[in-house]
Amino acid sequence: MTETNSAGQHICRNCGIVCVEEVAGWFHPEPWRTLKARWICEHPEPLRAATPQESRRGAMRQVRRDRWMRQEQLQPLVVADDNPVEVAIVGCYQLHPTAHEHPRGWGYLADDGHYGFGATTTRRRFDGQGELAAEARALFWALLRLLPAHQVTVVTDYPEIADMVNAWRRGDLTAAPPGYDLSDRPSGREAKLMYLAPRVHQHAERVTVRVADSYEDTALGRAANELSLLGWKWCAGELTKTTAADRALTIASKALGVEPTLVPRMNGTEDRDEPHDDSSD
Repeated sequence: MTETNSAGQHICRNCGIVCVEEVAGWFHPEPWRTLKARWICEHPEPLRAATPQESRRGAMRQVRRDRWMRQEQLQPLVVADDNPVEVAIVGCYQLHPTAHEHPRGWGYLADDGHYGFGATTTRRRFDGQGELAAEARALFWALLRLLPAHQVTVVTDYPEIADMVNAWRRGDLTAAPPGYDLSDRPSGREAKLMYLAPRVHQHAERVTVRVADSYEDTALGRAANELSLLGWKWCAGELTKTTAADRALTIASKALGVEPTLVPRMNGTEDRDEPHDDSSD
């Protein structure tokens, strides 16, 4: 277990927010008790010592970003909340000829200009089919970005993805691809899909899934496949971060037929501080 830091601050097992010990037991101190009142629990239990970054933020991030990933939105296609949005998701798994870790790339593209791409590796907690695992990753990041702001139709070429999402919608929150580890991670975070499942169930009326015969059936799917390949190549060291980002912008803008102008990033959008914002395996 991590050693206690100098302030004695720990991460709460129940809500992920900083707690400290006093004579009467553990409690959530100010200013976090007020600032994070939406998520805070009444009976904190220490999970582990807080890192210095978590102490400054007041909480553990419930979701860890992938090491290789980027998410953006094209400015000309921004729509108001509650509009219907269609998003294609694609996973890419290929053995790397030299590396010990074989990347699983993922990509998604939505018709409102949202897109994302990235990768993880086979050392992550999934022992099943690599491409399906990668597509589940694309699903996670796409829905985390688009729900609950929009009514989302997910387009996938994996019936297993559709079955899983529909199971979540019905309330089966343990549905996952074969080989997926449902347990919490050593950090205390939930597994990524187990974090997404209740979100989908809560907004079940805002999510539908359409199964395509192939990602090649739609412009969104073809572009999402190209994005997933970018994620794979970036993770494999074949592309730099800058080159991957530039190519992704070109792919998304060409597929959607708009100028390659991005929504400006706000300060902190890549590392938001709330304990339940985007940003576990």
